[in-house]
Amino acid sequence: MQGERVSDPKWITIKAALLLLLGAAIAAAFADPLVDTVNNFSAATGIPSFFISFIALPLATNSSEAVSAIIFAFRKKIRTASLTFSELCGGVTMKNILCLSVFLAIVYLRGLTWNFSSEVLVILIVCLVMGGLASFRTTYPLWTCFIAYLLYPFSLGLVYILDYWFGWS
Repeated sequence: MQGERVSDPKWITIKAALLLLLGAAIAAAFADPLVDTVNNFSAATGIPSFFISFIALPLATNSSEAVSAIIFAFRKKIRTASLTFSELCGGVTMKNILCLSVFLAIVYLRGLTWNFSSEVLVILIVCLVMGGLASFRTTYPLWTCFIAYLLYPFSLGLVYILDYWFGWS
């Protein structure tokens, strides 16, 4: 399989950088209202904001990826399903590592108080497990999907145990 030739790599690079800046600006514009909404919903329902952030927000923000994954899964071809799972796995891992790195850098550079040790540990565990699975495979058997699905309730339970039984915060 031959790679595609890029007609103007300089323009593609500039366009990609501008789109990244645009995406960062949009994210920055909507971040504060989103945080306020989560905090207000948390206060109104009595549900900790962490659980709202890990249950409701991923459903809203990743729904397009989920829909495309379902559409590709209906094609019932091993290669298509494997590529879809690979894309989802890579996307989730990269989003978590990138966001966590930016967040930790901001906390460190501004000398902010740190109250999320259990959450960061759980994110790192999930990223290491999924990254490990994705690093050594080119196709994904069905059992890897079960591991991915089970990591979600595992991570919520582990955060609950670390926060409320062991007093981490």
